[in-house]
Amino acid sequence: MEVRILGPIEVLIGGTPVRLAKRQHRLILGILGIEANREVSSGRLIELLWPEQPPARPRAVLHSRLSELRAMLRVAGDGPAQPSIVTGDDGYALRIPTPAVDAHRFGQLIIDARGIASDLRARDVLRQALELWRGPVLGGWSPAGPAGALVSSLEAARLTAIEDLYEVELRLGNHRSIADELVALSAAHPTRDRLTSAVMLALHRAGRSAEAVSVYHQRRVWLSTELGVDPAPALQNLHVAVLRHDPALDQVAGPGALDRSA
Repeated sequence: MEVRILGPIEVLIGGTPVRLAKRQHRLILGILGIEANREVSSGRLIELLWPEQPPARPRAVLHSRLSELRAMLRVAGDGPAQPSIVTGDDGYALRIPTPAVDAHRFGQLIIDARGIASDLRARDVLRQALELWRGPVLGGWSPAGPAGALVSSLEAARLTAIEDLYEVELRLGNHRSIADELVALSAAHPTRDRLTSAVMLALHRAGRSAEAVSVYHQRRVWLSTELGVDPAPALQNLHVAVLRHDPALDQVAGPGALDRSA
């Protein structure tokens, strides 16, 4: 069984999608997938599924939904060896090999990439990890309050992986091919300093220094208007370096940068 939560929630058994009849079935499986092999209390599941107005007997309804979900997975599966939803002391857990959950596979690939000395190989692993994403976590479902950490931490990890990827691409001298992608990404995430730095550097190296300066000014105005703060010192220094056409900004490792540990 494969559980996909980096996008619309999906379950595949033997490569075949399993139809989950109700939204609550999908959310339960998505939550348990994020917490794979860890028990999630009934209270927490109820809070996540019905944050505003739980049913009159929420534990009974939750139990019913889990029974339905188990039955669907059992019918679609191939016997007792299939991963399963088990009942714990005060909740439920999805017993499944963690690589069968795309979010956990993503996390492991990111760890692997950061341990690779070769920029070329690290780039390939980072792209492999990011290709697992088919859309927002859990299909865009985002619980309010503290429960939102379920999805926000994964979304933040994705942005960090994107930043890692583009920094590798810049080291490899691929500034022209990524500049326009970075313009859109940095505009969508104005609080991410690493994305802003990356797009400024990519534009400058691609001979588009005026656009790099414009990106900085747009970000400075946004930060001042929305958050009442100035750009970080590192961004300010980069801005000055772009204005001065500092030759150090043009230094790239190039495609021969195979080993950062050398």
